[in-house]
Amino acid sequence: MDWHIINHKDYIDGPFDSFEAALAEACALGNETRPEPRVKRRSDQFFVYRAPYDRAEKWRPEFWICTKEGALRLSVPEDLFDQPLLEMAMGAGSMEPLRRLSRVGS
Repeated sequence: MDWHIINHKDYIDGPFDSFEAALAEACALGNETRPEPRVKRRSDQFFVYRAPYDRAEKWRPEFWICTKEGALRLSVPEDLFDQPLLEMAMGAGSMEPLRRLSRVGS
């Protein structure tokens, strides 16, 4: 079962082999400083991790740790899970003009 880290609008990281691995990464992303992270269970495959309040940024990030199936059952749009594929496709395409420029300049 693949676990992912998402939020209400973005795919953040994944897939991970286990919930524990995904939670560890979410804690690292959220700069966790508490002895126990704050995690709430919304379903058997969907958890919400609230990171500590960031005084410098003045906000509290929220990460959803879930399986794709668990997220879809809670009405998360399926296209959110396509973001990493789209970013890779756009990233590969956006490098081509730079390659052409470097060849022209040499």
